[in-house]
Amino acid sequence: MQIKMIFLALLLASCSLKPYKMDIHQGNVITAEMREKLKLGMSKQQVRYVLGTPLISDAFHGNRWDYVYRHEQGGKVIEQQGLTLNFLDNSLQSIDDGKQLIQADPIAPKPPLVIATANEPEAMSSPPIMAKSMAVVAPVDSTVDVTEAVQAWADAWSAKDAEQYFASYADSFKPSGMSKSAWQAQREARMSKSKSIAVALSDLKVKLSDDSHASATFVQNYRADSYQDKTRKILQLEKIDEAWLIVSEQLMK
Repeated sequence: MQIKMIFLALLLASCSLKPYKMDIHQGNVITAEMREKLKLGMSKQQVRYVLGTPLISDAFHGNRWDYVYRHEQGGKVIEQQGLTLNFLDNSLQSIDDGKQLIQADPIAPKPPLVIATANEPEAMSSPPIMAKSMAVVAPVDSTVDVTEAVQAWADAWSAKDAEQYFASYADSFKPSGMSKSAWQAQREARMSKSKSIAVALSDLKVKLSDDSHASATFVQNYRADSYQDKTRKILQLEKIDEAWLIVSEQLMK
């Protein structure tokens, strides 16, 4: 009777367990041209800009992204296989297509710090010394990360670095008055036509809504060849895969 009760309890417990499922997205199929742009050391936002959204997202392995790689020749698919990317601290560390594993050189561990001490004379009795309390180090304010992300966006614009500039925007970004593809083509055309671009930000203020959402307001001074203007903007940013990305961009009156 006791064995039957134990068996029944195990059966009920197994029925209550839910199988784990990975979140499968409508990800991009990788072409040979896209594969050639992939480099070790890229950040997650740079990889997402080059390859698009990964096909499979595993909640328990956020540093692993999976894509489908397709090689075509003469309009026909001659090869199709999986492509696995592995990240470490937001940096691409390895590329595995099932045939060849490409990975970054391992970082050599730092040698332990050895502190030389002089020979001390025999200790003499002395009153006990009270230990000083350790200073508590405050956590780094996320406003610093947001400020650096906004400044990196402006620097990429000034350098006419289209790849890094567009990598500053989230996949969910929707420009005002046009499609994202039309907006991107317009920005690329402006960058290529201008001999020089200078974007300077002033009066930059960052406000955090929560751990993963923030807004940045600033005065933007833009100059390109013979054209220049001065506007006030507000950017809405979201922390995605450890990077602060622009999800909305508006002019302020």
